[in-house]
Amino acid sequence: MTSTTNPYCDVLGIQVPNVEVAKESRETNNFSLLIVVLLERGEPVTLQEAAERFDEAGVAPAARALASLKRCKPGRSPIYRDGDLYALDPHDALRSARQAVVDRIEAIRRSAHMRTDPAVVAANRLHFRRKREAHAKELSRVRRVLLHAFPTNRPEALVLLDVAERQICSFVGDEIASAVESLAAYEIIAAIDVRRLLRTLDFDPGERRLGELGPPQKTMTIDKRGRKLKITTSLLVQGSCGISRPFGDQKRLREYLRDGSLTKLRRRLEADAKSLYAIYQYGRLHGSVRLRWGFLDERLRAPWVHRDEVRLHNLMDQAHELGVPLEVVVGSAPGWTDPWSRMQQVHVKKERDGWRSWLVSTDGWLIDEDEVQLARLAGASGAG
Repeated sequence: MTSTTNPYCDVLGIQVPNVEVAKESRETNNFSLLIVVLLERGEPVTLQEAAERFDEAGVAPAARALASLKRCKPGRSPIYRDGDLYALDPHDALRSARQAVVDRIEAIRRSAHMRTDPAVVAANRLHFRRKREAHAKELSRVRRVLLHAFPTNRPEALVLLDVAERQICSFVGDEIASAVESLAAYEIIAAIDVRRLLRTLDFDPGERRLGELGPPQKTMTIDKRGRKLKITTSLLVQGSCGISRPFGDQKRLREYLRDGSLTKLRRRLEADAKSLYAIYQYGRLHGSVRLRWGFLDERLRAPWVHRDEVRLHNLMDQAHELGVPLEVVVGSAPGWTDPWSRMQQVHVKKERDGWRSWLVSTDGWLIDEDEVQLARLAGASGAG
């Protein structure tokens, strides 16, 4: 039986759904429930109206629901935004549903075929592993630069940090023009609010990869009352790298600039850039960054990291297979002059099924993987 009064459901050929029922499914999230609200209503809604429906259905209080809906990128397909209203494109939803079914059937067919022949499974795993490893080698050779500007809205000072060479150069005033020209030599450019910064510098990145070093999300709900913690890059650097004062005071920096204290300005901005380097490298090693505040200890995805980059778990697998230790730096961010000065060797242990692994020091102590700042195979060179 199909709806005869709901234009969305008429096109899809389905009954009008119910939010109270849909929320009980393990597959639901805020975005999918927003689609249910639209299907149920049969017309566009504001996010406030959707949040009130969430509240009515017992999903979450309206205020918290509204904040969650804003974070879930509600204007993506098959939903589109028209001013303050969010509408459903049922034809797009139908295409997406049909494609999902086709993809699922094909995945089942491939899986069924592979299950009948373990050799096929092993061959496919080896193929994809080699493909990832080859891409990881390509990524390791890509030239990367980190940018740090002050003030961010109209830079009068700019720091460039070459990731591979670990070289820092600062530019003030008219020197910035030559710094911008040097960006052409890099294939990956990373900074806080990187796209806006490059527009301000009048630099067209073209097809270069851009790494956003700003927080991957703006806030996090910290209790049942809906209180929110504002997430900043400073907070993530502190939680991930243990740097207590990662960035200089903005007021003091403005004073340096006003008074012409350029040596002090350069020194502080270069220290800021080193903090960005620390979290950039931490994100590359773990694929995520660490948010620690009070009782919170959460992992947030590092958006600048490609999934094929060599991460700690890859190095642990390699070390276990080769039967060699890992060299790691644990605790706070490594020193800039000699990053491996606190290096220690650890061994990788695995359960018999091979799924779970852990790090153990030469003294037999368990090493917290989240605390690892640098890692490499024993005897290897480089910064990890």
